[in-house]
Amino acid sequence: MSHFATRLTAAAAAVVLGGALLAQSPAAAAATAPAVVAPAAATAAPQFKAVVYYQKHIRRGGYTTYKIKVTNKGYEGQAYALLAGSFPAGTRKIKVISKPRSITCGVEDRAFGCWIASLDNGDTTTMTVRAWLSPSKRGTYTAQFGVSYADSPDADVDELIDEMRFTKFKSKVV
Repeated sequence: MSHFATRLTAAAAAVVLGGALLAQSPAAAAATAPAVVAPAAATAAPQFKAVVYYQKHIRRGGYTTYKIKVTNKGYEGQAYALLAGSFPAGTRKIKVISKPRSITCGVEDRAFGCWIASLDNGDTTTMTVRAWLSPSKRGTYTAQFGVSYADSPDADVDELIDEMRFTKFKSKVV
């Protein structure tokens, strides 16, 4: 991830303590493919799993939707997670279109961050993010998502972002 994209993601995550996120239509969900985001290694074994459903083909000037499911896979007790994402040049707008009330999101330029306030062992939460493309965007559209977690709501967002490993999701613009 470029330095600029990392800083945008960090800024969005800082805004997380008061923002918004997007959702995917059922028709688009049928044409999507699942992918897994690797969580940051805050402990010896990763405890959080994020699965991303997205469209493999996008129309120029149209939009794409990402449905993200974050699951606590074995972290005992109450945990807090940070989900962050960044989008490439050629993105006109990003919006969080569906999320639970307990999740706070922020969008800034081409990046977003969502603070998941409480996720107990075995719990799953789902969010939907939509990105609109400029009409001049061609070729490959690559979005990046990452998840990191902490055991305290007062965790340092910058440290969580530093621990985060981002996974790329590529779509073809037709």
